[in-house]
Amino acid sequence: MSRQPPPLIVALSGLSSTGKSSVAALLPSVFQPSHPLSVLHVDDFYKPEAELPRREGLLDWDCADSLDWLRLEKVVRDWKDGHNDKLEDSLAAVPTDNDSSSSNSLQSLARRLSSRVSPTAPGQRILLLDGFLLFTPSTPASFRALLDVKIVLRAPYAVAKARREARAGYVTLEGWWEDPPGYFDKVVWPNYAEAYEGFFLGGDVEGEVDEEVCGREKVKMYSAGREGLESILEWVVDAIVEGLEEQKDR
Repeated sequence: MSRQPPPLIVALSGLSSTGKSSVAALLPSVFQPSHPLSVLHVDDFYKPEAELPRREGLLDWDCADSLDWLRLEKVVRDWKDGHNDKLEDSLAAVPTDNDSSSSNSLQSLARRLSSRVSPTAPGQRILLLDGFLLFTPSTPASFRALLDVKIVLRAPYAVAKARREARAGYVTLEGWWEDPPGYFDKVVWPNYAEAYEGFFLGGDVEGEVDEEVCGREKVKMYSAGREGLESILEWVVDAIVEGLEEQKDR
């Protein structure tokens, strides 16, 4: 009997409003049934609102300190050890871009992409973590060590700002959150720039990727700014398949 490969843990991270959650919603239809894939939305692991830090006088939902890392790490470890195979979908805390993941063209693409997946380590379980700042210097090292595939979706400032400010708001554990005026400039973008500057030449998150650092840290970077969701999905699927191949060969 062939040895079952260990489960693959994929972190889909990066800037807000780059399509992470829309892609995450489509991935089960790409990888299943050949690869049982669970999606864990990191937005389910916020601290209570009263414990959130502040930046520029505003509640900061977009920094690493806003998350309960101990609880998140425990859930991931439990899943990896087989104690929690079926993870519940998150509450509607993560809005997709106008529910674009449900379009017929995207669903059709997801079915076509499944042919790339089926021959690769069939039966291997995959956990997809959908969230921001999942492997930055502010992320606990014990959590980063659990990640097998690390993906960052980036976007230009102007594109990400327009998308974020077009959103109506977010369901939270305690109610409803709407970004106050200036929130993107005062909170979202500075947090992203500070967290990911080490992956870019000269620390410029709108500039060139530092390929040496990304290679050393095994980070896969994709510019999702003006790309359609179809291109992002296809690239993410290929990145995960590459991770399956690499783990199979270990």
